[in-house]
Amino acid sequence: MKFEDIYKNLNLKSFIIGAALFAFIVVIGVEYKLDALLIFSSAGLLYIGYGSQNKIQAIILGAIGTLPLFIATIFFQRLGPITGENITFLILISFLAIGAFCGFTGFYFSESRKKAIEEKIRKESIGKGKKKKNKKNR
Repeated sequence: MKFEDIYKNLNLKSFIIGAALFAFIVVIGVEYKLDALLIFSSAGLLYIGYGSQNKIQAIILGAIGTLPLFIATIFFQRLGPITGENITFLILISFLAIGAFCGFTGFYFSESRKKAIEEKIRKESIGKGKKKKNKKNR
């Protein structure tokens, strides 16, 4: 894999929608105390990975997709007041790790779906030509 594969063919639509969806769901869930809504916040990061072209690109874009929520957390204190000296660094590392994992998982789902579709097409095409040959031979 070349370094160019990481930044070429970026699906900016899935990246922007996924990052915005992730941050929006978390902020709304915390603001209105809808904790059950937080479960679905990773859908945005999964969408980023699903739209990526390769594994490394999915991991990097998934990690970068968490930065809007990190900025909202640290600078605007949307998730509550933050106290402590090293907590900012720990929040950043945890967000990046979660984003990388979700991006990889979304890419894995995408690859599994592509393989399943290819397998289905291959199985459907196995018996297609046999009936025509039998009719000609009779």
